[in-house]
Amino acid sequence: METLKSCPACGEKKMTRVLQAKDYTVSKNTFDIVRCASCNLLFTNPRPEAEQAGYFYKSENYISHSNTQKGLVNKLYHAVRNITLKQKTHLIQGCQQGSKNLLDVGCGNGHFLHACQQSGWNTYGMELDPDTAARAAALTQQSIYPNLEAIPNDITFELISLWHVLEHVYELDAYFKFFKNRVAPNGKLLLALPNSNSYDATYFKEFWAAYDVPRHIYHFNPETIQSVAKKHGFKLKTQRGQIFDSFYIALLSHEYKTGKKKLLSSFLIGLLSNVLAFFKTGNYSSNIYIFEHA
Repeated sequence: METLKSCPACGEKKMTRVLQAKDYTVSKNTFDIVRCASCNLLFTNPRPEAEQAGYFYKSENYISHSNTQKGLVNKLYHAVRNITLKQKTHLIQGCQQGSKNLLDVGCGNGHFLHACQQSGWNTYGMELDPDTAARAAALTQQSIYPNLEAIPNDITFELISLWHVLEHVYELDAYFKFFKNRVAPNGKLLLALPNSNSYDATYFKEFWAAYDVPRHIYHFNPETIQSVAKKHGFKLKTQRGQIFDSFYIALLSHEYKTGKKKLLSSFLIGLLSNVLAFFKTGNYSSNIYIFEHA
């Protein structure tokens, strides 16, 4: 484990512990989440060293790296995937004029890349986990890069997307430097992230499944991700919610809290979170942010 002495976003040394959350997926250990006194970023501290992080992903219950449909949450996740893929490809149509380059960082099993291929994009994928990358390569019939450094330097992208990836990234500044250099002048950077300001996060507190410690090392909200992006030369173009996330996050969170699925209660909490976000706060369980060069 490593203990950060300063905020990974702004360098502030003063931080305060706000809660302790449990890893229900792999280790069953408890981890501290702290808040930076300057920029208010929440982050896991201490956290696993980067070289040891892979251990915490080795579970069939880790949905984005697994094709398993065991268990109710996995079944629900895969049931709505086709719907969300259509929503995602529709969302990014505005970034595409003709055949354009798209890079999906942390492409997982490759389903989004495959959908974008079918929509006419020139697609590129990057995935750190070799087994997951192999599944993406088999689905897309193209090579998947193992890291950012392997991506050819002469390619720029009309869209770089990270679907629930940035919260895992240890080299935050290095990733944003890459985005700054490789997003085309009129291109976009899309970040989908859990939102620690959502109603369901407030309701479930330390049991909120989207804290997902220690795999999630940052816990962004709209203000903190915009602050990080601004530091690296990006401005927010648009923001919207991922409405399905609140339902399965509530389902998992109830199970973590009570040991029971509580289908009706989970649905109601997820619905309330979406309603409050739509009519009042904008704080969905997960938000999609589309940035452009400032």
